[in-house]
Amino acid sequence: MTTPVQPAASPQPRTDIYFRIRRAAPVLVVLFCAGILVTVAVIHPFTKPPVSIEVRTPLVASEGDPTAAYVVLHNGGGSDVLLSASTPAAATVVLQQWQTSQPADGTATVGHPVTVDHLDVPGFGDLRMQPGGDQLLLSGLVEPLRVGQTIPLTLVFQRSGTRTVQAEAQTYDTIADRLLPPRLKVSNGG
Repeated sequence: MTTPVQPAASPQPRTDIYFRIRRAAPVLVVLFCAGILVTVAVIHPFTKPPVSIEVRTPLVASEGDPTAAYVVLHNGGGSDVLLSASTPAAATVVLQQWQTSQPADGTATVGHPVTVDHLDVPGFGDLRMQPGGDQLLLSGLVEPLRVGQTIPLTLVFQRSGTRTVQAEAQTYDTIADRLLPPRLKVSNGG
């Protein structure tokens, strides 16, 4: 005679407290961390770090009207926005941003300055206004600029207020030498 096969006994679920804690640990850790973040945000809300803008190498081109002014805005703090610029040496100053576009015919990318209402100054970075890039366009000069002459240039920022610097008039070649990365020089072998 054969004995009937007994169905396998199903494992009994573990009911000890340590098993339950280990099983719920990932969820508890996530909830604990989220609680800490919410508590910190309520006690000390996250704020933008203070702005620390330093205006470096303010230059203006001495050639022509309209002409361009260039500066390097070094920001050692939180982000800011350059809203406008002005000078008593010109009737108007507009902010221009360099934009590139790809022509429909597939030829090389073309760049050109476009007038904008503001320029973003990145936090902990630089906004480099330089030839072939962003610039301040001065129109309606009161008098022609001479090399070496300085003019006051007032910059208005959203967070850090107004800053006035003395911009030195120079030729475009000198401005390029001071603001652009070093160029490759061709030397005559001899």
